[in-house]
Amino acid sequence: MKKIYFLLFVALAACQSKKTETTNADSVTVSTDTVATATKPITEETLCYEFRFKKDVTSVKLVMKGDSVTGEMSELIWEKDSATGTLKGKKVGNDLIVDYDYVIEGSNQVEERILRIDGDKLLVMSGELTEDKNGKLKMKDPAKATVSETLVKVKCQ
Repeated sequence: MKKIYFLLFVALAACQSKKTETTNADSVTVSTDTVATATKPITEETLCYEFRFKKDVTSVKLVMKGDSVTGEMSELIWEKDSATGTLKGKKVGNDLIVDYDYVIEGSNQVEERILRIDGDKLLVMSGELTEDKNGKLKMKDPAKATVSETLVKVKCQ
């Protein structure tokens, strides 16, 4: 029985010991009990979505790399003002919080948009907007946002 306790003690002591090694070249101390974690390379993914209703077309192209999102969005509304511009922001869970920098009626506008990925769908959220001191339109209460359009995933061209 004493041998079992002794072996258990030695095994625990071996697990707890810390060894350090110093290399003469760089004088770097390395602890052998430090666990190295492998990091996955951040991959880039391009996704495209589209919504068509009669002659209206909304299309979104997203380039996602980690939690960073960039892309393009165009809202081509038949016989009304259309908007085309760029997207830039971040992914938070299934939501994409992006700045939509677009031109409408010959004027440049920046609007914060919330886009939600739901399987093979992209939900465009909308709500009451307010303008900040820099002229950027922001959703007054994102928690009250509702789905204004549902885009479906399409093959990127």
